[in-house]
Amino acid sequence: MKLPSIGVKGLGGKLGALLPRRKRKRKRDDEDDDFDDVDDDDAEEPDSDEDFDDDDEDGGGRKKRPSKRLIIVAAASVAGLVVLGGAGWWFFAGSEESAEGERAAADTGSGAVVAMPPKSQASGMMSPPSQGTGSPEAAATAGPNTGVVIPPVTAASYAAVAELPPATPLPPSPDPTLVEQGPQGTLPKIAEDGRTPLQAYARPFDSRDDRPKIAIVVAGLGLSRAATEAAIRRLPASVTLAFDAYAPDLDVWAAAAREAGHELLVGLPMESSAFPVHDPGPFALLTTLPSGDNIQRMEQVLARLSGYVGVLGVHGSAFGARADVVRPILTALKGRGLMFVDGTDGDETVAPKIATEIGLPRAFVDLVVDAEPSKAGIDAGLARLESLVRERAVVVAVARPYPVTVERLRAWVATLDSKNLVLAPVSAVADRQYLP
Repeated sequence: MKLPSIGVKGLGGKLGALLPRRKRKRKRDDEDDDFDDVDDDDAEEPDSDEDFDDDDEDGGGRKKRPSKRLIIVAAASVAGLVVLGGAGWWFFAGSEESAEGERAAADTGSGAVVAMPPKSQASGMMSPPSQGTGSPEAAATAGPNTGVVIPPVTAASYAAVAELPPATPLPPSPDPTLVEQGPQGTLPKIAEDGRTPLQAYARPFDSRDDRPKIAIVVAGLGLSRAATEAAIRRLPASVTLAFDAYAPDLDVWAAAAREAGHELLVGLPMESSAFPVHDPGPFALLTTLPSGDNIQRMEQVLARLSGYVGVLGVHGSAFGARADVVRPILTALKGRGLMFVDGTDGDETVAPKIATEIGLPRAFVDLVVDAEPSKAGIDAGLARLESLVRERAVVVAVARPYPVTVERLRAWVATLDSKNLVLAPVSAVADRQYLP
């Protein structure tokens, strides 16, 4: 910012007119002619009415005029204050155009640019980009200063992926012989003839197919209408769909998903190691609760919808590591004829081992396909999944219903036949994975 130039001489002249002048007493020496009769200051600046004050309170006549040196020092001091004040204003207030230019230069790459609020509206905290509650996020290609773009998701977000032709629908649910009325609502049970909800609600799969099997579970459904509809209508029927326990209208979504041929799970929230900072909600199973209370919470989740083959454990890095709290839950699931898919976010989970010990059908997630939710990241995750299945013969992966995930999954599934791999519902791989 260019500051106006200040002439010291000009400023000194103006200040000199305002300040009382001090005129040195003239000294005459009749005997010595070495001194001039007129002082140098008087020679340069003739006396005028403005230069004198005849009303000196001491009665001594005229006041003395200040020297030029004093005027210059005063002028320089004022000029310095002006310069410092201008520099301080520029430093702390800054130029809006300059700040905008710096922000624009810093935000390079393919990520979203989040505009900072005007200074007059700043509250010390920057709000994230607006989005609907529970809406999944689209992702940008990773790059410097990019990260994940989080725009609101609408049906148009999935327009690049065409709807699939209707698949063979699964039978309507619930089967009256497979439910009972409990304190929490309608709950699954084993029929008197021994049939289980896992058997009755599973998507048919040819068990004679000996190709390496990949099960994909798309989780977190029901919170976003656009995302849920896209998962139901635009993903192959062999993809298993898992609904969030806190989503509304779950029975409506479950019926639509089974009509499209999808097998279902319901998410079971559990305590993570980040609890209570990351609170999994009022249905969550907690390590601090008695087993009876945790089972009651689980039954609240199970009563939210019908027609599912089992539950998907979510979060749970703390809960899943405790055998004493996990075992009663898995035993209760076995008593209701369900399977357990361990999707906890920790490496210390004991649930698959306990499920094997008690005879509960189980599976566990080997990989999160869209841990990096970008096109490149998802493609890398799918490539890793192919590598794992060739080593292990059976793998399970979980994904979220991001628009980019739906698009990449559809493209990838179309290549499986040529790679001698098969996409299977998660019920078809129960107890097929080797424990780590």
